[in-house]
Amino acid sequence: MKNVVLLGATGSIGTSSVDVILQHSDIFKLYAVAANSSVDKVAELVRKFKVERVCMFNEAAAKELEKVLGMPVLAGMEGLCELAADPKADIIINALMGAVGCLPTITAIEHGKHVALANKETMVMAGPVIWDKLAENPKSFITPIDSEHSAIFQCLSGRPEKEVEFLEITASGGPFREWPIEKFEQITVADALNHPVWSMGKKITIDSASMMNKGLEVLEAHFLFHIPYEQIKVVVHPQSMVHSLVQFRDGSLMAQLGAPDMRIPIQVALTWPDRLPLETKRLDLPTLAKLTFFEPDFNKFRCLALAFEAGRRGGIVPAMMNAANEVLVDAFLKGNLKFTDIPKHVETIMSNAPTVTGHLSLDQVLEADAEARRLTEALIK
Repeated sequence: MKNVVLLGATGSIGTSSVDVILQHSDIFKLYAVAANSSVDKVAELVRKFKVERVCMFNEAAAKELEKVLGMPVLAGMEGLCELAADPKADIIINALMGAVGCLPTITAIEHGKHVALANKETMVMAGPVIWDKLAENPKSFITPIDSEHSAIFQCLSGRPEKEVEFLEITASGGPFREWPIEKFEQITVADALNHPVWSMGKKITIDSASMMNKGLEVLEAHFLFHIPYEQIKVVVHPQSMVHSLVQFRDGSLMAQLGAPDMRIPIQVALTWPDRLPLETKRLDLPTLAKLTFFEPDFNKFRCLALAFEAGRRGGIVPAMMNAANEVLVDAFLKGNLKFTDIPKHVETIMSNAPTVTGHLSLDQVLEADAEARRLTEALIK
């Protein structure tokens, strides 16, 4: 029996993770959960699974939940990191949204944990720091939950990076794949939230619409698999059946296919290299619609181009890009700026990012994140 700590328990990844754990309750125990402020949902989880430890990032929600459950409830970043370091925890599922997921990931690695990672911002912000922490803590390891990185992980199956010619990360193209760029000024929040394939949280859905999400995945793939940026491609695949591919140097192209269901990569991340039964939809190849693939349009989806640029520049640029994007997406969702302002302001923040050479520290990353947020708020005002 493995004790699982689920950070981000009430989001879409968290909900799917709970279902996987429920299907394999003979192997996994939901030992601890964390969420932002959804008191009722967390209380239900605690009672149903007899969860032993709880954290709410929102301090007011933590106090309310303590009254509801009659048990201690941790709060804030300190609480998230305490759960990540818990000596009884075997697996940390990091399904937190945004930069808040970075410190809990690092804490889990420092305490020798298996991290099942759905929080791509961790690697985007602090990839070099994560590399250092993993080298210092050889008992710790990361298995990716993002469907694209899970696909690459499965295709590589431990093969050395020198055998890889290219990683090909697939993208659905989002709701605006066929929109002319002239219409982008008219995009509403409702338009951007209308994803054609995946059901996700609002922030990641907007990132998918701008293709910033795919840009973040490029950076994450670089740090997860130690592959140079010039060997990472993005290919638009609207059907979302092929989750990513690896081109090997002998000419073999390996792909991982499956229904667009996040429970599959979650279970892979928890049980690899074993494959356990899972109640989910199967692909019936003869009945599939035609599978199509396109080059991405870097002019329409400027965020994707900016992410590649941030990766190549390195240093604190990825952290500043990520922070700016988080603030801008939130402002767009609140109706405070246009969809086209997101790449415009991200580019402005990146253009002013200082070059950092040499060893990148966690303090530098956190300072860059805070500075980019301050600058972006000023731009919006």
